[in-house]
Amino acid sequence: MLHSVRSRLTLWYTAILALVLITFSGISYAFLARAIRAATDASLSDTAHEFAAAFSADPIAPSQVRLDFRYSDREIMVFTPAGEVIATAKTRIPEFDRKQIAMAVRNGLHGLRTFGQFRVLAQPLSVFGHRYTAVVAQSLTRQDERLKAAAHAVILGIPIALIVAAGGGYLLARKSLEPVTRMSMQAREIGAKTLDQRIAVVNERDELGFLAITLNELFERLQRSFESQKRFMADASHELRTPVSIIQGEADVVLARPDRDPAEYRASIEIMRKAALNLTRIVQNLFLLARSDAGTYPMHRSRFYLDEVLADSVRAMRSAAVSKRIEMTCDSPSDLAMFADEELIRRLFLNLIDNAVKFTPAEGRVSVDATAEDETYIVRITDSGPGIATADQPHIFERFFRGDRARSRRASGAGLGLSIAKWIAEAHAGDLDLERSDAAGTTLRVRLPDGLAAEVAAEVVEGQMSLS
Repeated sequence: MLHSVRSRLTLWYTAILALVLITFSGISYAFLARAIRAATDASLSDTAHEFAAAFSADPIAPSQVRLDFRYSDREIMVFTPAGEVIATAKTRIPEFDRKQIAMAVRNGLHGLRTFGQFRVLAQPLSVFGHRYTAVVAQSLTRQDERLKAAAHAVILGIPIALIVAAGGGYLLARKSLEPVTRMSMQAREIGAKTLDQRIAVVNERDELGFLAITLNELFERLQRSFESQKRFMADASHELRTPVSIIQGEADVVLARPDRDPAEYRASIEIMRKAALNLTRIVQNLFLLARSDAGTYPMHRSRFYLDEVLADSVRAMRSAAVSKRIEMTCDSPSDLAMFADEELIRRLFLNLIDNAVKFTPAEGRVSVDATAEDETYIVRITDSGPGIATADQPHIFERFFRGDRARSRRASGAGLGLSIAKWIAEAHAGDLDLERSDAAGTTLRVRLPDGLAAEVAAEVVEGQMSLS
């Protein structure tokens, strides 16, 4: 393929150079021919004016004129108005051309004209009260020879120049593409087990250096993604193993002794039920994240009120809060209309409130506060837990991340809730971030656009489709 690129570059370079040389040579040839003809015409004009000035200063009979004493390289003839030659030098003009010139004189020849291989200038004269016409002619043979020599030089020079240019162009293309070949070979050696390798950057300031930097950045992203996938698979396997082990262990215990009483069976089944619920929740979360990564999760947007979703989410988590004697409050303006996926928005706040209740100690406090700013709703979920360690704060939205601090020791979970909540916020053109976390507690802030403009646009499109 690289040989093909070199050949194409060489051909393009040669073709462009050929076009330039042919165009330049053609223009130069035209200018040269024009300059030679202009010089010939100027020389004839000077000779004719000099000859006429000599007659005006010292008029003599035309028959007594020696026409070859100063103009040996030109032909001079004097004609009467009837076209008869009354004075001439030993002329080399063919008989046919002389007749053509004489006929032209009878018809009033004046100025410059070409007859065969001669360029002719007619100049009127007045001698002893009689009118004559002096004709000065010069052969175009030498002019044509000069132009032919120039044409031969161009015809021979252009192919030689193109051959030299093609060879130089091929060498130049080969030299220029050597770094690309080297980078390609280095890139081929990088695989799943060698993603830490990088392409050598020779010069960061040129285009090839920029290409190498871009490829290295691509490999860096691939390496991070690959490592993230490996961690994801390892963490998912670990999280799935725990509930499966619990279910299998309890089943083995139940089947080990057939004479257990109903209370023991009920307790084991209850443990398996909770493990199965936990397993189902993990699988659903993994399925949601997988579809979100692939960009195939269907969004079902509808109009609803955010304040009602927040109130429902707080009520849904109130039983878990009561068991820990946690005070829960919800402060939100009424009629916060939204156009979004209600199920996902509900899941977003259920995850955040569940996370706040989970990490808040007994007799703590969890509050949900919503405000409206222009076309954006801001919701803050605040708990009175021990806070997140400073080293863990940049990682809390990563999948399966759980810090080993006091905040996470008393809580269970797979570490997917915040990741899912952040994806839901971003899927609605919003954001979820950590506003504050210290010993007094933690506040997570959610920014969500109301989406009503999108609803209006959708209704307009739907109306146009119905009209069509």
